Amino acid sequence: MPHKRRKPPGAVRHYGVLVGSVVDGFESPDGASPHYEIRVDGGGDYRIAVNVRSVDQSEVLAYFDDQFQQAGTLDLAPYLNGDPGFQALQTGPSGSGGLDYLRDDLFPIDAMQPIPPAGSGVSLKNLLDANIERAKADPSAMVVAFGEFFEDAGQVDKYFGFQPERGIHDIHMMQGNRGQFASDNRVHGDGALFLSFNSGQEIVALFVRFQTQSLQTDDRTGDPMG
Repeated sequence: MPHKRRKPPGAVRHYGVLVGSVVDGFESPDGASPHYEIRVDGGGDYRIAVNVRSVDQSEVLAYFDDQFQQAGTLDLAPYLNGDPGFQALQTGPSGSGGLDYLRDDLFPIDAMQPIPPAGSGVSLKNLLDANIERAKADPSAMVVAFGEFFEDAGQVDKYFGFQPERGIHDIHMMQGNRGQFASDNRVHGDGALFLSFNSGQEIVALFVRFQTQSLQTDDRTGDPMG
């Protein structure tokens, strides 16, 4: 089951975007790599797995914006006004529609800050809990998640019980990695989470990266420079 920061060796990547309505969500306490799990109705059941800590224990840095103004090359309107479900997107230098934290002017990347996965103060769990509950109460609310698609037709989803097990994970920057995660590197293939409220009038955005990822990357490969 590909729900950790890195896909199992040999797994095929299907980067893209999942669009649907929020059904439920909670933080799972799974071992060394906990995630916030979101059940989505995208013309069928899907799950979004948002990293709150890396499998290698590197610190999560996040930029959370509850009044996100679309910027750079990003236009969410075609997704919000289109059909629900998963849509594959091309990555790489000529990638069409894929997000790139370092090249698309989406948000001030220097403003990303450490946010604990859980606790009584400001945490990813508390921020997501509040907005998932809001999305459940808003009939017009939609979620748009960029990341890696997974599907296992023979498995029941371990968190929400639907079948087939499918969804999207790696909801974070996918470049600037060294060591065991170097094979993840690419450009125009980063992950992010957006929640749209009031028929698209309000958008909440979450961008995530790991402290170990470089912000200087090769324009072709996404490998760290220097």
